[in-house]
Amino acid sequence: MKFLQHKRLEELDDGLPALKHWSLRFLDEDWDDRYRAALREGNLSGLRAAMWIAVALNSIFVPQDIFFYPENGEAIALIRGLGMNGLILLLLGLSYVKYWYTRWPGLLMILAVSYTTFQAFANVYGNHHQPVDQGFILMIFIIYALLPFFYIQAVNAALICSAIFLTITIWGGWPHGDPAQVAYATLLIIASNIVGFVALRRMEFLRRRGYATGEIVERERERVRDLLDRILPASVAKRLRDGETRVVEELADVTVMFADVEGFTTMASQCAPEETLDILSGTFERFDRLVAQHGVEKIKTIGDAYMVAAGAPKGSGCDAKEIAALALDMMTSIEDLRRPDGTPLHIRIGIARGPIIAGVVGESRFLYDLWGDAVNTASRMETTGEANRIQVTAEVVEALQALYDFEPRGEVEVKGKGRMPTWWLTGPKMQAAAAE
Repeated sequence: MKFLQHKRLEELDDGLPALKHWSLRFLDEDWDDRYRAALREGNLSGLRAAMWIAVALNSIFVPQDIFFYPENGEAIALIRGLGMNGLILLLLGLSYVKYWYTRWPGLLMILAVSYTTFQAFANVYGNHHQPVDQGFILMIFIIYALLPFFYIQAVNAALICSAIFLTITIWGGWPHGDPAQVAYATLLIIASNIVGFVALRRMEFLRRRGYATGEIVERERERVRDLLDRILPASVAKRLRDGETRVVEELADVTVMFADVEGFTTMASQCAPEETLDILSGTFERFDRLVAQHGVEKIKTIGDAYMVAAGAPKGSGCDAKEIAALALDMMTSIEDLRRPDGTPLHIRIGIARGPIIAGVVGESRFLYDLWGDAVNTASRMETTGEANRIQVTAEVVEALQALYDFEPRGEVEVKGKGRMPTWWLTGPKMQAAAAE
């Protein structure tokens, strides 16, 4: 028992699921069920191939029977050629019946036992009184190595066939058989089973470990895909998975939005780290849900700044109106949020529109980012804005004036651009709201 426990621990060291020592079944039943299901589905085609090979080999032996056993060769060849081949073809036909899709090992067992019985009676009927021939030794190795049995089923099939063959040939050949030859032949069959068992056990061990490795690799690959889809737009992640090493595109009309928690730096310095994290996480989780609802693309967060775009990446069906609706919903979503001191939480939002360049930055840590004047201007709209207000540029007003109401703010000093007129987005027009 201690040996078995030690063996199981050794098999867990490499991160793969542990196997039972003798049966080589997975200790975890879910793993074992998935493995057997995969093998059962994949081996159905192997079963059919094995039966076609059996028909071909069986037909090749027909001339041999006639040559080596001329007195009974024709009868044996007839049974082999018509009887056995007919049975194999019948079993092959049954393998296409839905009932046998998951019960095909039974067909294999019938095939192995039938062929063994035929071979044994052929030896006795052909006055070959020794309980062994090359054909049956070959049959043992075929059961262990070629027929798509499950591991334990292969062992059982080989042992059952060996017992049937020895029983028929010893009983049918007695007392003509030489006892020394009988003992030698019996030991040879036993030795063939031992060799076949050891080889099959090693093959089954490697096959199960290979299956487990493949499934774990596939799980990790799915995790990587999921991670890429979380940190990158879906279309960009797909391009990377398809082998592109540089993803960059120039987009003519993108609406960019920045949202920022007002006074966050001061609040963070006055709060415990856990409180700061809870406030920021709670706020951004609400924003994430709204982003998914409106179908726009979250680009990144930088500290307490939250960046979103509509119109990027290429092929995005969103535009400025989705960003405007999102911004208004974000304002509403934080109305019940409070700082640790109980005062309301406020955010500023800035929106700009124009051409940008988008692409993936980095190799070890991917980041989909945007560059261009519209990005810088959107950031300036947020930093020069006011609490719980949405400041936008003339390009945004031009695109949305039929759908939304705007309040002129006047000219604002914008770093890098000088003084420029800006507007406050106040809400949807009454007729547009009524139409919705």
